[in-house]
Amino acid sequence: MLTWIDLEKTGSDIIIPSKVGDKTVKEISLKDPYFSGIDSLDVSHVEKLQSFNLELFIDKKRSKLKKLDFSKNKKLRFLVISKTNALEKILFNSDCESILIDGSDIKSVNLRPLEKLEDFSYYNGPLEELDISNNQNLESITVVDSNVKKLDVSHNPKLKYILVDEGTEVIGPTNAHINYNKKTK
Repeated sequence: MLTWIDLEKTGSDIIIPSKVGDKTVKEISLKDPYFSGIDSLDVSHVEKLQSFNLELFIDKKRSKLKKLDFSKNKKLRFLVISKTNALEKILFNSDCESILIDGSDIKSVNLRPLEKLEDFSYYNGPLEELDISNNQNLESITVVDSNVKKLDVSHNPKLKYILVDEGTEVIGPTNAHINYNKKTK
């Protein structure tokens, strides 16, 4: 597991190799406000990446990272991105199963190609709309403290749990348990 990058040595534009020393990188877990100094992060060479976690913890030190591209990481299944408040765009691979985004500047995400997606969570950001009509395996969805006004769940037969902001219209028949969050903004 890759847990540290020395930004003093590498600079702020990071390219992560498929191996560090003799170890193949399968998991990346960067959890520290220190990493808000990353301007760009290229993980396209990490072919065996299964799990990616970037948590900056605080909003005070504004990150500069604007885009993440996981489209070439075909084995990536689990993704957590937190407090990356400058992040505007994420490209996913088609096999992602679980995604959590918290505290970003993302206004739209394209989940349509993610047919294996089971869990999606989005917190604290300007997300405006979400199309989950092609996510037949989706079991849980959380979209809170966002700008989403409607969520169509009519094509999500496996959905068991929905958490959305008060006032968000849930459209379509569902047997899922629906909870409403009182907005904090």
